[in-house]
Amino acid sequence: MYDIFHVIVYNGMGVRAMDDAVRTELLKQFKEWMLEQKSDEYTLRFYRDNYDHVAVSTDYAEGTVAFYPLENFNVVEMSVINKITSNAVFYLHFELKDLEHGKELFEEMVEAVLKQKSSKVTKVLLCCSSGITTHYFLEKLRNANELLNLDMEFSAVSYNNLFVKGYENDVILLAPQISFEYEKVKEVLSSKIVHVIPTSIFGAYDVSGILQFVRRLLEEKETREKEKMLPAERMEFKNTPRMLIISVIVESGSIRFVYRIYDAGIVTHQDEVLKQKFEIRDLEDMLDFELARFSGIEMICINSPGVFFEGRMTFRSAGIYNVDVASRFSEKYGVRFLFVNDANAMALGYYGLQKKTRNLSFYFHPHAARTAGVGNVVNGVLYTGRNNLSGEMQYLHKIIGYSADPDELLKTPEGTLEIVTKYLVSIIANFDPEQIVIFCDMVYDVSQLKKEIAKYVQEEFVPELIKVDDVIEYMFVGGMMICVQDLSKQRLSHVRPHKERK
Repeated sequence: MYDIFHVIVYNGMGVRAMDDAVRTELLKQFKEWMLEQKSDEYTLRFYRDNYDHVAVSTDYAEGTVAFYPLENFNVVEMSVINKITSNAVFYLHFELKDLEHGKELFEEMVEAVLKQKSSKVTKVLLCCSSGITTHYFLEKLRNANELLNLDMEFSAVSYNNLFVKGYENDVILLAPQISFEYEKVKEVLSSKIVHVIPTSIFGAYDVSGILQFVRRLLEEKETREKEKMLPAERMEFKNTPRMLIISVIVESGSIRFVYRIYDAGIVTHQDEVLKQKFEIRDLEDMLDFELARFSGIEMICINSPGVFFEGRMTFRSAGIYNVDVASRFSEKYGVRFLFVNDANAMALGYYGLQKKTRNLSFYFHPHAARTAGVGNVVNGVLYTGRNNLSGEMQYLHKIIGYSADPDELLKTPEGTLEIVTKYLVSIIANFDPEQIVIFCDMVYDVSQLKKEIAKYVQEEFVPELIKVDDVIEYMFVGGMMICVQDLSKQRLSHVRPHKERK
């Protein structure tokens, strides 16, 4: 048997390549190991169409491992689909070079499959002011669910707890008596189906009517999703080399790695990985895969949560502390690497996409995070501070006085409003920006936020507040701008000053 951990060479890009026989043996070992992973919790099977596949199946989800032997390396693709929602909850592809790492990723995929058991049905949440008026209706719905063996699960909650439970459900139905809260709930829980129960259905406790109502809402959402088309993107960064930019986005329950290749500023390739947790090795898998497929990449920019200082990364929630990623990646791949905090990339990208404002702050507070990150552009220049700690609100979070436990406040829009207000007041006091751009689901009414800030800052001094619903384009534009600025510095460093004539 070959020693698969030592028969390795490097190609011109610093990416490892293997002898054909070693690669074949490694793939054989990996398949054999997977097929030995029997469990009562899932069905494991091997099948072949155009390529070999291994499937991990349950009643509620299916994971697939597909093998694509290419000329110089083995590509393994792993994906998990929730059978009820048809949503992808796990997706990655990598070059198989390390048997133990392949095993780890397979186990992570299986974990993602089994995790879908809790979401095998459509979860419907009823909400009224106190939860009392929905109780009788809830019991009738649960009886029907048990009798008819429906693929739905019903629960009820008071309005005060709606924003705690809302993210755990698929459909949010408001009782008619709180219909005035609809716009707020729809804005905050924008990723969910939110609707008011028709009075005729609610007043009569019409079980059949509400079941039909929910199914219609689900069908309408499916139709909208199918009709969505992503616009072609073009960015005006001419005369720049081929670049790879990776944007890491923390979402509720998952991590998205979206990456693009730019040629002279034009997107020529885009792909995505979806995982349940973040590890530095995930970035290496993507880099191995893309650098083996695409030659000529001269710069790589990684936009990610965390603090980057002198090439070292600290991302506390992922368990990463002071890791020298710059040296690790540059030495391995022989390419110029740049690392940018996610909020800083967003701030710079937003600045680059508009022409009138030279002083702005970008407030990034995803639902999955306890605290926010802030990127600041001052006089057209990204300001990061001496140790790249500018905008790290995690430190401010510890000393601000709140009316209640901040973890409890973050569960409702009203409580979040208090936290965001105090964060933004500190930004105004320190940077006095012309604009503050806000990404925070729980902030639904910018005018109300402005009124709260005006309790601490004179109203005429409150900057323009702009709410945005997505950040990905800002991250990529910011990454491109960082690369262009770095190129300019490199070129200037190679220009020698003329000697003075004697």
